[in-house]
Amino acid sequence: MMKSRFNWPLFLSPFISRVGDSLYLFALNWFVVKATGSTVILGIVEGFGGLVLVVGDLLCGVLVDNFNRKHILLASELVCLLSCFGFALIIDPENPATWQLLLLTAGLDTGIAFSFPAAKAIVPELLAPSALQRFNALSNTTLNLADIVTPLLGGLLLTINWIDFRTFLLLNGSSFLLSFGLLVSLKYQSKRVSDHRLSLLESLRSGFHYVFQHPVLVENVILSGFANVLFAAVRLVLPFVVTHFYGGDAQLYSYLLTGLALGGILGGLRLTVSHRPASRTANYQDLLVAAGAAIIAGIWQVYPVLLVFAVVYGYAMASFNIRAFTLTQDLTENQYLGRIFGIWFIALDGFQPIGSFGFGFLTDITQNATLTVIGLTLVAGLFGFHRFFSGSIKS
Repeated sequence: MMKSRFNWPLFLSPFISRVGDSLYLFALNWFVVKATGSTVILGIVEGFGGLVLVVGDLLCGVLVDNFNRKHILLASELVCLLSCFGFALIIDPENPATWQLLLLTAGLDTGIAFSFPAAKAIVPELLAPSALQRFNALSNTTLNLADIVTPLLGGLLLTINWIDFRTFLLLNGSSFLLSFGLLVSLKYQSKRVSDHRLSLLESLRSGFHYVFQHPVLVENVILSGFANVLFAAVRLVLPFVVTHFYGGDAQLYSYLLTGLALGGILGGLRLTVSHRPASRTANYQDLLVAAGAAIIAGIWQVYPVLLVFAVVYGYAMASFNIRAFTLTQDLTENQYLGRIFGIWFIALDGFQPIGSFGFGFLTDITQNATLTVIGLTLVAGLFGFHRFFSGSIKS
């Protein structure tokens, strides 16, 4: 199959799904807390969702590498849209039952856990190698744009009296339905690597063996997990800082979230025009920029500094993630891509709760200086990882 430089279904499908899913999460947070007056149920639902994602990450790579990747994408979208439409029929929008929210979360997160690695693995099969970084950058930019638009759209929808939680479920289901239709139109011919399909354990074992034979991939996975744990910690610190030092102004907090997303858009746009190939050196440079911004924001407790930090941090993290994805796609053989990205998402989803838990307690003590702690932790980790891997990797 002739490889192209762009693919509209693969570009639009994640964006449309992201808008719908972000609107759903916005509504979930709002209506559940409004109905219960507490965040306890939300915590249970999110914790359960995290467990589903980790289990899904463990299994998805095996399926993505052993079956038709387009079919897996379609099945993932189908699970999500049926979950939304099904529970929209039975759920009480004014007081949703906990068991319903748990089952709904299980359906959505199962679909998402399989969709992401399949989408990342199918891209190098359809696009020319020289087009990967630009496509990844454009895709990341639209996802950050969705993160800016959906809170505004969600707030606007809540001003309409007849809008309730069921409405947001139907909107999310409709987004998955539209995404499903786009993926149906995707022109893709599956590559049969072998007539013999490995068992689950054999496939997992071969995937981990492949990763550990390639130190750059190991480094990429570890750096991504480590950096995104600290990114989750930053998101945890920001509302605390606004609440305790800036009068709890929700508008100021929303500006910071917008700053993170705007920085992500700028980072993505920058890489759409960059002709510099993805490299491990550039990955370290991006993360050092993020670390420096965090250290400065933790030392100077001034809101304008915090706002600039949000933009710079979002910019650096987007640049890193785009390059890291591209580098992995460039270095991994096609038949292993699903398992590699499955391992990648295990690192992202499995360790973030640990960082959130630890920094959740630390922030009460170190307060705004937690940002400096995050920055110094990132610098120390980068120094250690670089020294450890440099001996076995030729830059």
